[in-house]
Parts: sequence; structure tokens; C-alpha cells
Amino acid sequence: MTEPDTDDAAGQADPLDSVLDAAVLLQNNGQSTGTTLLAVDRLNSGLGVHGVLIPSWASLILGSSDHDVPARVSALTPTGINMRRVAGAMRVIDQAEDGPLDLAEVRAGISAAAALPPSHAAAFTLACATGAGALTVIFGAHDVRAVVLSATSAAIGAVLRRTLGRYGIGVVVQVFIAAMVAGLLGAAAAHLQLGTAAGMVAVCPAMVLVPGPHILNGALDLIALRVSLGLARLGYGAIILTAIAAGLILGLRIGGQELPVTGTVAVAPLPIDVLAAAVAAASYSVYFSMPYRMMVWPVLAGTIAHGAHWWALSVGATGPATAAFLACLLVGIILVPVSHFLRIPFAAIGFASVVALVPGMYVFRMLSGILQLPANTSAELLAETAAEGALAVSVIAAMAIGLLIPMRLRDILVSRRTRQRSC
Repeated sequence: MTEPDTDDAAGQADPLDSVLDAAVLLQNNGQSTGTTLLAVDRLNSGLGVHGVLIPSWASLILGSSDHDVPARVSALTPTGINMRRVAGAMRVIDQAEDGPLDLAEVRAGISAAAALPPSHAAAFTLACATGAGALTVIFGAHDVRAVVLSATSAAIGAVLRRTLGRYGIGVVVQVFIAAMVAGLLGAAAAHLQLGTAAGMVAVCPAMVLVPGPHILNGALDLIALRVSLGLARLGYGAIILTAIAAGLILGLRIGGQELPVTGTVAVAPLPIDVLAAAVAAASYSVYFSMPYRMMVWPVLAGTIAHGAHWWALSVGATGPATAAFLACLLVGIILVPVSHFLRIPFAAIGFASVVALVPGMYVFRMLSGILQLPANTSAELLAETAAEGALAVSVIAAMAIGLLIPMRLRDILVSRRTRQRSC
């Protein structure tokens, strides 16, 4: 990431450089593109400039309505998720709502936000364990041994990921190794005669690895017609998912087990589902390095959303895509006003609320089917593989649309108010 240059005197700095630094910080750490563009507009207003941001996967270009001012370009690596940095930057940027900004304060604030660390390794490991255990409960496992094995598997994977990261080993290898551990312990669970819960021991720790924010951000970009950026985000997510599936399937095969292409997902009773959803939302908040003071919002919204999701599946007899749409729409309706009036990044609290609904299980089954196709070209396997893939795509699209509707309404209202102020 391009760090803001704090050595230059603020009086010699160009405000457009600070605008670009802020945009790079946001994109590199998981902010949605739409909100980054809105942040640029706010900085333009607060600093009295007219920058125009052109986002892409590998770089950001900041032009100006003044044709005599050259465009600025900065390299981008939008693969991280650190909501502390996003929240710190947005706290500075949102001050433009109150009037003109001081350039020196903006530069200092962006520099401070860029230096914020991710979640501590111990907290990250604990969150992985509690998150995987909560997902195991959500998917209907009743055996305490299955929950403990899932939590243990995810904790081991978390330690390995952080250790590999310290040696400069990339995310793809990290998630592959962690998923292989999940597969090995899932195979061990099968030998312990845990029945259908053994599958949860394998899959739920792997679901903790799913790059949910990247997938949702990519879907939001596609819906907003930022096609190349959306496809790039989804392509990155697909690479990570493939590495997870490969590690999971390899671990299972080493243990003499297979990941079935089809299967039923049990539904936990509503009180248990809601309680587990609260634990999962808190765990994902830690994964995303969210400021702890913000965690109450995704826990609250995630609890309500999972309750609505449970009702839609169990009582309303809807499909997974419809249930996911309703849950995400409800989260948007609750959290978009909260994020706006309390100046909390929606990406921070919104994604943690719903990312547990990202259909990682369907994707893993689809990829398992694809790997089986060379040895088994039956029409039944092909149909099952295609069905799992179609279901995964429909759920992701439904989630993105459910989140996007309240976000778009907010953007329209904010833009209208901004135009009224400028008149």
C-alpha cells in the first residue's frame, strides 16, 4: 500500500495526494468501492478539490476536473481486510460533513490509520475456534465432540496461517494448509463414528477461511456495473476458494474419506441458531480486525438476520437464496442508518453480520464434483455439480442485492442533500 508521506510540510503538499492516499488505504483494507468513491467525494468537499477516482484491481487513478492538473496513479493490493484502518480513515474523512478540513490533520489521520495493526494473534486464534464451533452448531450438529473438533481444527489452522504469514508465505498457501488440517480432522471425526456431524467437522473450519468480504464486494461491483473490478474481486475469491477446496479434499482423502457432492443441511432450533449466530458475528468481527467498540452492531444485526433466515427456511419454506436475500436486506435496513449517523463504516459492521451466510459449503461441493468428473462422467454427477454451483451463485447474488438496496437508497439521499447544500 502507498503510505502517506508525512515528511513533507502540509503547506507544500497537494490535497489530491491525500485524497489518493485515503482511497488506497480504504481499497487495500476491505472497504466497498461504492463507499470509497463516496469518501473521495467527501474529501473533495472538505479539502476544496475536485478529484475523480477511477478504481481498478491493480491501481487507482485520481484525475481532476482541472485539465492542467496531471492525473495521479497509485498501485493497489486489495487483498487485505483490516476494519480498524478503514474505521480510522473514515473517522477522518467523515469530518468533512461538519465543514472544511485541515490538510495537516487529514494527512496525520490517514497516516495513523495506516499504522493500525490487525487483530492480535491470540484473539484471532480464539475467534477462529469460536467461529468454526458456532457454524457447526448453526448447521445442526448436536454432538459436543463435533463442535470441539471443529473449534480445535480452526484454531490449529489459525496458528499455522499466522506462522506462515510471518515468513512471507502468501494467502493461497496459508488457506490450503489450514483447509488440509480441517480435512484431516474431518476424516478423524468420521472414524470416531460421528455420523453426519463428521462432515461439519471438515467443512465448518474451512468455511472460516472463505473470503466473504471479497466475494460480496465483487458482487456489489458487478451490480454497480464496475465489471472489470467486480470480476477481478470474484476471480481472487475463486482462487482462494479453490485452494481451500483442494486442501480440504486432500486432507479428507489422506484420511480415507470423500467430500460428498450432495447432502442435506440440518437446521438448529431457533434459540440455538440465534445464539450461535451472535458468536459467529463476534468471531468474524475479530477476523476483520474490527474495533471492539463496534462489535455490538454486527452481533445484534447478525442475530436478527439469522433469526429471519431461520424463519424463512423453516417456516416460510423459501429457498436458500430467498432466505439470504431477506436476511441481508434486513441487515442493510438496520445497519445502513447506523453506519451513516454514527459514522461507522458499513463494510466493517455489515459484512461481519452476514458473511456466515456466504455459501462456502455449496462451493466446496461444486469443486469436489468438478474434481471427480474426470473419473466419473455420469449425468447425475454433472447435474449435481451444476446444481451446487448454481445455488452458490444465486445465494451470493441475493446477498449482494439485499445489501445493495439500502446502501443505494442512502447514497441517493446523501447525494441529494449534498446538492441542496451546494445550491
